[in-house]
Amino acid sequence: MAIPPLFVKAARQIWSFEWEILMNGLAPSDSSGNYKRPINLQKQIQIPTKEDLKSRASNQMPGLIIGKSCPWAHRAWMIYQIKGLRKSINLHIAQVDNAGGRWVLNPPIKGCKNLQDLYRKCGNNQSRRATVPMLFDPGNESKSKPRIINNESAELVEILNNWPICDQKIDLNPEKCQKQIMKWQSLIQENINNGVYKCGFARNQKSYEKASKNLFSALDNIEEHLQSKGPWLCGKNLSIADIRLFPTLIRWEAIYYPLFKCSNKPIESYPNIIKWRKKIFNMYDIKKTCDVDTWRKDYFGALFPLNPSSIIPKGENIKTIINN
Repeated sequence: MAIPPLFVKAARQIWSFEWEILMNGLAPSDSSGNYKRPINLQKQIQIPTKEDLKSRASNQMPGLIIGKSCPWAHRAWMIYQIKGLRKSINLHIAQVDNAGGRWVLNPPIKGCKNLQDLYRKCGNNQSRRATVPMLFDPGNESKSKPRIINNESAELVEILNNWPICDQKIDLNPEKCQKQIMKWQSLIQENINNGVYKCGFARNQKSYEKASKNLFSALDNIEEHLQSKGPWLCGKNLSIADIRLFPTLIRWEAIYYPLFKCSNKPIESYPNIIKWRKKIFNMYDIKKTCDVDTWRKDYFGALFPLNPSSIIPKGENIKTIINN
């Protein structure tokens, strides 16, 4: 039996209205339908000194909370891995609660079972969803109040790069490269890291096409640069610029291409980016920070407006993706 056209039209209008409501909560936009990432920065407190950290017991060390599926948290996790910070920072991995739309802490931290409660316990009564990554100081006494050190990923990677106690002395943000790193940060943050979300969360065709154009123009720029001036974005050495780019590009085939409509070109058409990505994946055990099954489960399962059926697709494992 054919579905009456009026029923189809009414269903589309109802779904469009409800979709807009859901998107307003998930992915705010400007008046033209372009995605605008909310600012969610907690005022930074003083970073513990080397002497302070040496005087603490292991359970009193600062904690870094990440989520496996979050690319912004992935940056911080990579620095944690590269610099060897496990002796002076405790790593906590939060899990996504798809039904509740929040980050769950299991085991609990300072008595908090979810990230929102920990934010509140740290003195941040924000109305927006609590985000990862988050670096917090539990205090050096069991009864002291925890405080957020920082929760902005671009700043957090610099803090972790300069952390007082580390196993690896590599400097990922050397002074001679800082101007170049900031230049890359400007291009990568808006056009690639945010760019994939601008494609996926675009409210209309015009905003999508604008985001897609800027995204692939930036990738073209990076591909050309790596070919002529590589092997890294800042020449001979790995830097924060590379770290800020990698989490987006390692999720490309599994998430951003199929779910966020980043489909103007296949990532395989950028051979120098593919080579660069594989090299990072195989350094410093970065592969341990890449969990493609969790990415698919969290993105396809949690982003209801983009995937109303919540069906989680099958796909290649991370080793197959990286070696293609």
